[in-house]
Amino acid sequence: QGKIKTRIVGGCRMKEKILEFIREINPYEEINADTSLMSEGILDSLTLVILIDEMESAFGVQIPESMLQPEYFENANQIAELIAGLLEKQNS
Repeated sequence: QGKIKTRIVGGCRMKEKILEFIREINPYEEINADTSLMSEGILDSLTLVILIDEMESAFGVQIPESMLQPEYFENANQIAELIAGLLEKQNS
């Protein structure tokens, strides 16, 4: 049970870090974990590249080209799931 709790806490920290990156890229918008980043224009193709670079460096993952689709980056929750899945694959 302790292992599951640690994972959840890690996921929350990851989500906060992702939100921090997004807020640095676009500091003029109110952003939370459910904010529609792509459809609301908070992220575009250029800012998405910047975000991906930040996340790959911070979390030590490589996001495959096949996953560089807007649906994977619609909100911070989806981005955190993507990163967590990549980390899990990497560590197994």
